[in-house]
Parts: sequence; C-alpha cells; structure tokens
Amino acid sequence: MVFSLKKFHDIRIDNDLSQKKMSSLLNISEDTYGNYENGRSAMPIYVAVRFANYFNLNLDYLLNIADKKSLNYYKDFDEKECAKRILKVRKEKGMSQEQLARMLNIPQRTYSSYEHNDRAIPLEFIFNLSIIFNISIDYLTGRN
Repeated sequence: MVFSLKKFHDIRIDNDLSQKKMSSLLNISEDTYGNYENGRSAMPIYVAVRFANYFNLNLDYLLNIADKKSLNYYKDFDEKECAKRILKVRKEKGMSQEQLARMLNIPQRTYSSYEHNDRAIPLEFIFNLSIIFNISIDYLTGRN
C-alpha cells in the first residue's frame, strides 16, 4: 500500500473549497496547506485530524486503508494519547524501538521522539505503522 494524500485534494475539490478556504478552516497558512496537499511537506497528524473532523471522515478512508467513510463522532487529536498508543502497540508486538525504526527506515532516535511525544508525528509515519501492525489509523491517533 502506498501513502497518498490524493483523497484530501479530491474531497476539497468535490466540496468546492479552494486551498485558501481549506487552509483557513484548518487554521494553517495557504502555502503550508498547499505544500501538504502536493506532497512537498509532511502533513502532521493534527492537520489530517482537523480535515477528517471537518468532513466527518475516517482517517483510514482518507488514506485508502478502509472503505468505511464516516466516523460516528468528532474528536480532537491528542498527541499524548497517540504517543501512548504507539508505545502500547509496539510493546504488544514484542518489538524494540530499534527494530521498529529499522522497519520504518528512520533513526531510532526519531522513533523514540514520536513515542515520547517530543516531536510532531507525521501522518506518513502513522500510516506506515498502521500497515506494519495491520491496525487502524483512527485507533493509533485516539479517534476510536
């Protein structure tokens, strides 16, 4: 499975929203949103959650992991909860930070900073974790 933000673009267009309007709704600059949507910058999870909440969508649907479109409730992103769930899942799978970092092709120190909530977690990182562990992005982000 390949990481893609195409649905973000398509949903914005289908709802007749410009990048300027979408960026305003997400409380970020238009350039920043454009860079996320066009893949020039890594979209942080909190932006993806704001987008999903605005349209009442499941993150797994937005990233082509699941067909279920709607989420039954609105929930803001909680960085600490996400970090706790990442740690919990890794431990349940009996893996070390080093092993998982190797699988994700990132430095162990970077992985550790996500798990300890010392750095904003990129959406692509959560996407890759969900694929490796066959687990919902909405679960990992604390949305269900």
